[in-house]
Amino acid sequence: MFKRLSSSAVVTLLILVTNVGTSKADLLSSPNPIQYENLSAGTSDWQPSGPIADDVNNQIKGYTSTPSVMQGQTINFNVSVNPAQGFVLAFYRMGWYQGLGGRLMGITGLIPGTTQAPCVPDATTGLIDCGWSPSYSLTVPTTWTSGIYLVKMISQVGYQDYMIFVVRDGRPAAILYQQPINTYEGYNNYPDDHATGKSLYDYASFGAPTIAGTTRAVKVSFNRPFNDLGVGDFLFWEVDFVRWIERSGYDVTYSTDLDTQLNGANLLRSRAFIAVGHSEYWTKEMRDAVETARDAGVNVGFFGANTDYRQVRYEAAADGTPNRTVVHYRFPALDPVQGPTTTTETRSAPVNRPEQSMLGIQYTSYVGWGANVDYVATNTGNSIYTGTLMLDGNHVPGIVGYEMDKYESQYPLPAGSGYALLSASPFTDVNGTADTSNSSIYQAPSGAWVFCAGTISWSYGLDSFAGPGADVRLERLTANVLDRFTGGMSVAGPMATVNPLAIKTWLRAPVQIPGD
Repeated sequence: MFKRLSSSAVVTLLILVTNVGTSKADLLSSPNPIQYENLSAGTSDWQPSGPIADDVNNQIKGYTSTPSVMQGQTINFNVSVNPAQGFVLAFYRMGWYQGLGGRLMGITGLIPGTTQAPCVPDATTGLIDCGWSPSYSLTVPTTWTSGIYLVKMISQVGYQDYMIFVVRDGRPAAILYQQPINTYEGYNNYPDDHATGKSLYDYASFGAPTIAGTTRAVKVSFNRPFNDLGVGDFLFWEVDFVRWIERSGYDVTYSTDLDTQLNGANLLRSRAFIAVGHSEYWTKEMRDAVETARDAGVNVGFFGANTDYRQVRYEAAADGTPNRTVVHYRFPALDPVQGPTTTTETRSAPVNRPEQSMLGIQYTSYVGWGANVDYVATNTGNSIYTGTLMLDGNHVPGIVGYEMDKYESQYPLPAGSGYALLSASPFTDVNGTADTSNSSIYQAPSGAWVFCAGTISWSYGLDSFAGPGADVRLERLTANVLDRFTGGMSVAGPMATVNPLAIKTWLRAPVQIPGD
């Protein structure tokens, strides 16, 4: 049923080699897997080409049995179609691919589809665990490069929607990328029907009150589709970074929050660990793993903001499958588990682990959607600014928002040396309060460097798919950080050009939430 597509021919490799920021001789002699992968022919067909399913009629919706899968292992896809009809699945790996953003890895034949049972919230916790049956299983080919994969679902009458998952390879790449699936799920209010859907937020939760005393859930499940388009926040805050890092030829392998939870020691296999965009919800085990890696000499980059702001924990699904439920009571008094894994703000009691002691800065406030402000450089004599040609007070337009971090003097700084604030970007938050966003860098006692961007929209300055357009100075600054992490000369490619498909009418803006 599943048609595998062949790898690119040598001729294609020779033609496309100039798109990679290393020399042809170096690439042909020893390309890393990401460089080689992005020589394959790309396509923009991963984007919607027909009507998009909605969460009211559920024309086609689905979710994966696991957020990530190793090469050679099996992943299930649980799909519901309304009315019952056949559907196909097209698998795309996301990357640069000549600026087209994706590579078609394979497409199924027509799969018989059924209308699966409605997803009913638990009356106490608000948990929505759909419990759908698998519709299709895929043993991931060992030739598939680690990365973020979109599954485009197309019903027989033409409706489309998506699922998202990560393919892991377990190799010791220079950089390990963590996809923030906990945050995807925290904001997921499937079904987004304004009647029954629930997330961890009051603003997006409907129906009867829960133990929280409001409509919000205190538990959310991976056993349900992501709302609306089905890809979480990937196309808002991460896609530009993924396009840029792969265009630049860095040696990167991909994982998820859950992989950090289950196998934190894997972080020690890479020179650097990075989290991108909106990575708000962390478990204690995730925090422990990243700090352990930092203290063992692994460099850490937080190319986002609001990181590790809320502590969660995992529970099993209704069918007993472990780690399929994300728990967050928000207020400690509501949580039946008291102690190190109580679910609340990370900086608050009883957790008492301010993010700043790991990140260097921490969450402060936010602006409305579309109201991003400029990044304002400071301490540009710091060597991390080498080659950017930036001076103190220079602006990079529109990359600070919608949530921001800053240095907060009432909380401790991380141990180490070389601590510096790299920006001081003034803004007025949604409540009319004047504030400042910072980015930062420091060197831990182990020798590891830690960088924090202090803005969720950092990736907007690297490419032009989701954001307003790349800025060569921010590209150089980001390359400087990754070069320091990996200990090598930059492999950053040419500056990205504006993608004519950048403004997506099919991509709904997320709703901002007071407080985080």
